Amino acid sequence: MRTLVTVFLIFSLVQLTHAQSSPERAFETLLENLFTQQDEDVAYEEQYEILYQLYTQPINLNQADEEELQELFFLSSRQVSNLLHYRQSYGNLRTVYELQFIPAFDPATIQQMLPFITVKTVPVDTLSWVERWQRADKLLILRQATMLETKRGFIPQDTLADPISSTSFIGSSPQLYTRLRVSRRNDFSLGLTLEKDAGEAIQWESARSQYGSDFQSYHLQVQDRGALQNLLIGDYSLQFGQGLLLGQGFNLGKSAFAVTSVGRTRSQVRPYTSSTESGFFRGATATLHQDIGKMQLELTPFVSRQQLDAKLHNQADSSLYFRSLQTSGWHRTENERISQDQVQEQVVGGNVLIKNNRRNGQIGVSYVRTEFNHPWQRSDELRNRHEFSGTVNESWGVFGNYRYRHYHFFGEAARSVSGGWGAIGGLSASLSSTVEMAWVLRHYSPDFHSFYGNALSEGSRPINEQGFYWGLRIEPFKKATLSAYYDYFRFPWLRFRVDAPSQGHELLARFDYQLTRWTNLFAQIREEEKAVNIDLDSLSVKVPLPGNKRQLALGITHTPVEGLRLNTRWQHTAYRLNQEIDRGWAIAQDVTYQRGRWKTDLRFALFDAEDYDTRQYIYENDLLYTFSIPAYSGRGSRTYWVLRYKLNRHLSFWTKIGRTVYSDRNVIGSSADAIDGNTRTDIRAQMIVKF
Repeated sequence: MRTLVTVFLIFSLVQLTHAQSSPERAFETLLENLFTQQDEDVAYEEQYEILYQLYTQPINLNQADEEELQELFFLSSRQVSNLLHYRQSYGNLRTVYELQFIPAFDPATIQQMLPFITVKTVPVDTLSWVERWQRADKLLILRQATMLETKRGFIPQDTLADPISSTSFIGSSPQLYTRLRVSRRNDFSLGLTLEKDAGEAIQWESARSQYGSDFQSYHLQVQDRGALQNLLIGDYSLQFGQGLLLGQGFNLGKSAFAVTSVGRTRSQVRPYTSSTESGFFRGATATLHQDIGKMQLELTPFVSRQQLDAKLHNQADSSLYFRSLQTSGWHRTENERISQDQVQEQVVGGNVLIKNNRRNGQIGVSYVRTEFNHPWQRSDELRNRHEFSGTVNESWGVFGNYRYRHYHFFGEAARSVSGGWGAIGGLSASLSSTVEMAWVLRHYSPDFHSFYGNALSEGSRPINEQGFYWGLRIEPFKKATLSAYYDYFRFPWLRFRVDAPSQGHELLARFDYQLTRWTNLFAQIREEEKAVNIDLDSLSVKVPLPGNKRQLALGITHTPVEGLRLNTRWQHTAYRLNQEIDRGWAIAQDVTYQRGRWKTDLRFALFDAEDYDTRQYIYENDLLYTFSIPAYSGRGSRTYWVLRYKLNRHLSFWTKIGRTVYSDRNVIGSSADAIDGNTRTDIRAQMIVKF
């Protein structure tokens, strides 16, 4: 009987969602919805990389526990508990579409889950090493990107009519990227990533630890070997608690997923596979697991040692110090190479985590010690009075979370050796099948120093901030969803471009509606008010005044026939400061068509943004494993074309051509990155081999 009902549900669900039946299409739709709001403090490329790892190695619903299901950040506490209860009552799922049996799992939620889930009955530990290797995902990516126009950095200095002050690029113009990875979820992973940015040189210099490409990343990971739950050698990232001390994992920050994106529960020890050249550890870490009565103990020590980019300065006694770390990863000119690998960073620490056997509650303690071989000495500006200085920083923290039915309590508190404190705590609740809420309080002292933290905050770091966050998600009627949040924040000390204590707020509301099986609509409004320095004619000093930014975005997605999708988006920004208003807008039309082995994405966009504060961001479809969300600034148009050809299940080819034309300038960019003219054309090509 259950089989007959399952077959019926599969048929009905496929009919209901035929406009978005492909997991690949569902993944693209999720990305478009996820990145409708842009925040320059979020490392979007790293977040995309983590999502894509989950996409390529989906969660097995028949084996996942509550903690693992939390990786699906869009699931509510009610949905997670209902899924576990259903599996306990009726056994393993036979198909992912059986989720429609479970209360609170509507077709929209199931559609979001499809890219990240699977149903399997063969556990990993029944397979031999040979079978594991044969069933592992084996991936090779070769990519090249170049620009048709020539940047001034590639032009010999003596041929320039107006020579630039910085030196020329030392390398060739193409950007080159190679990735090799063999992995199996919850089993093992080994990988190598090589990248050369445009303008960097391919060289073999042991003195600089450069062997070919400028950036090399590698890892070896083994999981679930008895008491050894995880062993990782090479490049890795860590996340524990709410990310106050260690927050290098998946973190959306404030987003349209207003409830489920706050209150992290899963500790993450992951290989680092992004091409972003900062924000990770390089060394080794391991997680040891032991059952103790009704509790489970996990111990995770870690060690890291790597060279960081910074410009060194001489002190009066001829010793060296640095004012800031450089995180761009660019080593294109001799000036940039002078700052390469000048500071050595050594990090040691550990985390002790205790979970109950139901795995719905845990408490942990973290310790992190960082030492530099040169002192970090910031500039003498007043806003830097409470910033870290010296060579050694230590911090300790305790965190915990507990789930009771449809309520989730979470929190973390930490202290740095400076005496500064950081604390964050909150509650998320699924009040009914259609209403969810979240509340979060935070307090970060001006002298709280956490180099690897990424907790919920308005700034890029958990420092010098107090705030209250409230999130809401409701389904007012069938096929409609309203998500909203309000965040109040206060900065007790000075900040960059704000020469006084200040406060502000941010709110967002997004409405999604499935008009028909083939048509979806959304509307989103966001307002942010923060202080910023301005120069008043009547005064000789800078005065911070509140700047108010309002953003409106509207979009419609329509699938007239199978394989063809039309996506129209319009957005507008108004920024008010000192009774002056600047405006910016953009409109984009996307056409996606897929048939057989071919798939193509086209876009034509127009934009007009008066200045930096009104620039527009719109997510772009790109090559696989590549993230693109460019800023539209000034006045002009943007066109791109992505073409994919899948020869077979082992080999596929991708290419992208993008062209931006400006009508308000004859030079694009500045210094060595300047382009003479009003057009910029980028070409990318990629080959993916799965074996």
